[in-house]
Amino acid sequence: MSENENTQSQNIQKLSNQLRSIEEVLTPNYQRDKNGKITKAVVKPYYTKQFVTIVGLKTTTSRFLPVSHEGYSIETFIDKVELLGKTRAEFIARKMKGIERRAHMAMFREMIEDNSNDGKNKRKFTEIFEEKFGRVCYIPDQLCITCWNCSLFGGLRAGESAAFSRIRYFDTYSIEGAETCIAMDGSEEGMGIGNQVYEDLQKQRGAETYHQYEYVKVGTHFPFIVIIENPTLLDVAGYLKTVEIADNHGYGKYSVNHGKFSTQILAISSGFPKFSVLDMLGWGTGGIDKLITKFSNGSVKFETNKGDPVSLFGDDIVAVKNELVSEFKAYCDSLKDMGSK
Repeated sequence: MSENENTQSQNIQKLSNQLRSIEEVLTPNYQRDKNGKITKAVVKPYYTKQFVTIVGLKTTTSRFLPVSHEGYSIETFIDKVELLGKTRAEFIARKMKGIERRAHMAMFREMIEDNSNDGKNKRKFTEIFEEKFGRVCYIPDQLCITCWNCSLFGGLRAGESAAFSRIRYFDTYSIEGAETCIAMDGSEEGMGIGNQVYEDLQKQRGAETYHQYEYVKVGTHFPFIVIIENPTLLDVAGYLKTVEIADNHGYGKYSVNHGKFSTQILAISSGFPKFSVLDMLGWGTGGIDKLITKFSNGSVKFETNKGDPVSLFGDDIVAVKNELVSEFKAYCDSLKDMGSK
């Protein structure tokens, strides 16, 4: 192991020491019948005053349509807000959370299938879910309230059980003003034009089927902050990989073709940030490099209720993501089979 790798390993261990273990947070509570057989698995109602903060910068790599309302006739206008002296594109937290929750589930479903591969047969996630959690988990209306995804993002089964979300998202906004980052009526590019789809596909389409829409241009920056309560190293490593998947899938309306991003994670810390998204917007106004330098030189501040937080930057963040496979294996090994003693 090189000196750099050794340092990274030590830094990850320092962070891990301030997080919770898989057994404390993610392994379900198992209820048993009078014969000692497991009959139900439920997520643990576990709470400590420990948190991890993940700070990053998202940059659009395709057209982005952040829309949280119905369109008007044949026109769609993106979310905007007047903030700090500028009209900015708004990227609301629930949109980001919804896409990332699905990416998180898809990634771990594939991983749990790979982890159960005995070299001959690759078992389906539905079979594994029923064996480990008693039911299959489907987002958004048939959640199991037991698995890695429900433990982190929360959920509700009416009349049965619920789990609070441990992950906290915040609305974010474009660093650039609308006049430079949004293609809209009156701008140089003008609004985008698409075609509406009608039931009668044999009907010839003309100008009356055109649909106009505003969009955020490529190269627009959105700083963001995410906080995870009662965090495990698996939560953190899984989130980092999840963001990559969501970036390639796309956020917002028409995400099949739009809403692609490139994300740079700027910091991971076991403390609360002593700054907000609004502060980051101000730093970015002076230049994106100025914003990034705030983190690369460690001048941003985090705090905890007691002691000093562990904060990671640069290559240490990549090293945390590399812990994903081993941490998920440990999680799988901690799960019991339904119906077993």
